[in-house]
Amino acid sequence: MITIKDFDQNFKTRLYNLVSEIENNTDTEAVVMIKQSSGQYFIYSLAASGIFFVVLLTYFMLSPIEYDPYLMYTFSFFASAALLAAFIFIPDFQRIIIPKKIRKKNVEIHARAIFQKAGMYKTVKNSAFLVYYSLKEKEVCFLPDVGISLVMEDNAIKEIEKILKQPFETSASKEEILNALNKIIPILAKYLPSKGKEINELPDDLDIEL
Repeated sequence: MITIKDFDQNFKTRLYNLVSEIENNTDTEAVVMIKQSSGQYFIYSLAASGIFFVVLLTYFMLSPIEYDPYLMYTFSFFASAALLAAFIFIPDFQRIIIPKKIRKKNVEIHARAIFQKAGMYKTVKNSAFLVYYSLKEKEVCFLPDVGISLVMEDNAIKEIEKILKQPFETSASKEEILNALNKIIPILAKYLPSKGKEINELPDDLDIEL
């Protein structure tokens, strides 16, 4: 799985250039953020490991084969500990036990919090939008301000969301994310065509820690 460490300075430069291209070709203010995770999921890992421990121990106790009590407990404990470690250190594995609606909700909460904290709603035309990628959850949130939502049709917004989600349907590589962002430019330009060079109200390298 790709991690936040894979997004080096070269990628960031290309991303900022692409954001500038979006803003030059549309009447919008764009911000793109990529984060490693949008939530804490240790409790899910701990619960799944605890259930596995109980199930495994129960199997040993009810099995027609007679096992040494010390062996039953020791094996169950270390097997559960190994499973817990796998959940913690392998995000793709942990994602199996985290409900999709929880992952999606956490990503949306973070995206909206960043939108508010960064003051993205304060642009003159209310035409800012945030694209928030969260790698661990494999979710993306497209959050347009009211000036965009009022102009664009619902199916156009859904099409943008579908395009932005495409990288997570494969390997979520750096190139796929850049390509997805590039694909949404014509859709935005259709509804919000460029009106010439304007003041850049939001920094392209905006980074907000919650």
